[in-house]
Order: sequence, then structure tokens, then C-alpha cells
Amino acid sequence: MAFATDDLGNVFFADPAAGFVHKFEAKGTPLLSFEDSRVRHATGIAVDSGGAIYLADAERGNIFIFFPDGTFLRALHGAPQRNFSGPLGISVDDQGNLYVPDPRASRITKFDARGRLVKSWAAPKDASPDERPSGVATWEDGSVFVAYFKTGRIEKYTADGSWIASWMAVDNSAGESHPVSGLAVGGGVVLTMSAVPPQVRVWTLDGQHKLDANLAEHLGTIAAPQIAVTPHSELLVFDPSASRVFRFRMHLDAKEQK
Repeated sequence: MAFATDDLGNVFFADPAAGFVHKFEAKGTPLLSFEDSRVRHATGIAVDSGGAIYLADAERGNIFIFFPDGTFLRALHGAPQRNFSGPLGISVDDQGNLYVPDPRASRITKFDARGRLVKSWAAPKDASPDERPSGVATWEDGSVFVAYFKTGRIEKYTADGSWIASWMAVDNSAGESHPVSGLAVGGGVVLTMSAVPPQVRVWTLDGQHKLDANLAEHLGTIAAPQIAVTPHSELLVFDPSASRVFRFRMHLDAKEQK
């Protein structure tokens, strides 16, 4: 399963096993459910500022777009990801541009609001063979953040793919080997999450480490947690194996962010 939030804080789930997309209000009240055969191959989900729903079919390279009421609109075609496993983190910015990781070619592809492929850029030249982009998150200033979940690398780009910064979300010098499983940007910070232990790390928008939060007491064991940030500065942690969401209040001073 995959999940996402919209600009109002509503939460969306793509359930491939059942072929349904579900929408809930932030406190858990059901708002919408619809069934579509295309959902059965979904590995990622995103919602744009108008409420349109984007589903990624990584293996076949398709992005399916639905109106806010669940009516199918159109499909975009990208690069198929043969033998890909895990969630694919796609993102739509405030201008309607869609950013899709292409792990097979180790690049990011960008589609404009009309669905035209307008840009792609490759992983950094110093990336290891294991570094394949797994997730993308955008920020309101146009910045694009890319996560390489297996190695823990996070990169920041402009909307046209110009590199700005890069840092590691995993402390290799301390012997950490647990991959990152979640990436989110909200409240003026970048957040990453690893599963063992279930830990959230917070960074400024330019990659300066801000704090760590071990959530083991609240979460227990989650194999591959996904995260999102609501407009109300709440951190949502999704446990796909149990289909449950944990909600945390983020106590961060926005004035401290860069």
C-alpha cells in the first residue's frame, strides 16, 4: 500500500490488493472510496493542489490520473521498472508539475501540468551503483528533494533539475546500515524515516541536521514505514503491513528554518 496527503490534510491510500483508493479526513473520517482495476498495480500515490489523484504503476511505467471524485482522467507513460519492489514516491508541485523517480535509469523525470515530459536528470556522478532514486518530495519554493532509500542519500534540486545540495540521512561513520524508507517535506523542514529502529530525522531545507526522534515506544516494529506532513504541522507515519496511521504533533519553530 501507499499513502499521501493533500493541501487540506486529508489522507489518501492506494490499496492494490483490493483495487481501491480511500480518502479520509485528517482525524480518520471516511470521505471517498473508489475501485478501479488500475489501482491493482499501484506502487505510489500523490495528490495535487486541485485534489486530482495520481497513481504510479512502477512495473509498467504508467501514471494514472483521476479527478477528485475518482473518475479516471488520463494516463502518462514513463519508464517501466522491471523487478522493482517497494513504494515509489512521486510528487506534484504547486504548479502541477509531476516528478517521478526512474530507479532503473537512476534519474528523475518531470512532467508538466499538461502531462508532457519536459525534463529528466541523472543521479550524481559520484553515486554508487546501489543508489537508485526511490522517492521525490517538493516544497512550496519550487525545490525538489530526492531520496535514495537504500543508501540514505538525500539530494536537493531546483525545479529544472539543477543540483543544490546533498547529504546522508544515515550516519555511515557510526556503522548505521538501515535504509531510509520514508521522505517528507513540510513545515519548512525535510524529514526522513528509517525502520530499525523506527526513527525520524529532521533536517533544514539546506540539509543541516536538526534533531532525531526515536518512535519505538509508540510504533513498535514497522517493516517499511512511510511518512507525510500535513498543513497543520503533524507528522503521519503509515504502517502498510497493518494499514494503520500514527499521527504526531511536530514541535518545530518555523522561524528557525532556513
